Amino acid sequence: MTTAAASQRFQILALSGGGYRGLYTAKLLADFEDEIGAPIATRFDLVTGTSIGGILALAIAMEIPAQRIVELLANRGGEIFKRRWSLAGICRAPFSSVPLQALLGDDKIFGDQLLGSCKHPVIIPVINYSTGRPQIFKTPHHPDFKRDHKCRLVDVAMATSAAPAYFPRYTFNNNQYVDGGLYANAPGMLAVHEAQASLGQSTDHIHVMAVGTMSSKFTVNPRRNREGGTYDWGGVNPANMPKRVFGLSISVQEALSDFMLAHLLSNRYFLVDDDLTDQRARAVALDRADSAAKEVLLGAATERSKICIGNEDCRSFLSHRAGAPTFYYGAHTNQAS
Repeated sequence: MTTAAASQRFQILALSGGGYRGLYTAKLLADFEDEIGAPIATRFDLVTGTSIGGILALAIAMEIPAQRIVELLANRGGEIFKRRWSLAGICRAPFSSVPLQALLGDDKIFGDQLLGSCKHPVIIPVINYSTGRPQIFKTPHHPDFKRDHKCRLVDVAMATSAAPAYFPRYTFNNNQYVDGGLYANAPGMLAVHEAQASLGQSTDHIHVMAVGTMSSKFTVNPRRNREGGTYDWGGVNPANMPKRVFGLSISVQEALSDFMLAHLLSNRYFLVDDDLTDQRARAVALDRADSAAKEVLLGAATERSKICIGNEDCRSFLSHRAGAPTFYYGAHTNQAS
């Protein structure tokens, strides 16, 4: 690559959602940081993430070591996914959002810091259920982005990770929010649009590294009732129906995003993910945080990071130096609006 081409290169890091499977993503990023000896955000000009990927994206943009998130999920995941009485998920979500909110509010993670405290540009998709519209929280990297930087990081993180049928809706600023994974579980295309529309980047200069969460592919059981009722979708437990639909939605979205980014960017798109074999799939789920899940997720991430670090395309991403970001408001204001 010529010096001129390298200087024009604009890199995006896109992190998928997937609940506890985000431990896989966090471990990959921690290994990358260990390899380069620097925060992973210093290699990317824009970071995006949804759900657990959104939590990771915010942490990365704050230059919180990814290893700290690995330890949080590995050591405290059981608290986040501790089931509560919910009448099989009919009366309320099976998991409370209180433990996750408390963990993210610790001073070692986000504390009371605001989105405007991020050191690198980041965008986080959510759904504003009060308005029925998609919403994207953004750092103040454009003069029009005047309000989001005043939001607490914890609130943005909780909003993007409020997965339907798993956690309650999250409320702040008198609006109710649910998981952005319903429309952008793999947010790479959103970030490409952001780079073009808000940061003035040419498509030819954009490079995307997308990191998945070993997502399961949801497929039909041909022996099941095909009438489209609750039993068809969820089996004997009606509460499984929304989980199945949500799982299918995020799985298909990831496949679509992967296809579109590969088609748009060709060799400027690099996907990091692993397929689940039939045996490992039994140990891993969005809400499973036991020792078997940890073993699969951490083990797979360790092997995948080793392969990636030896890959020339991946090394090109890790050797890039992101330019100094421009912020118009917030703690890191360096440009007058």
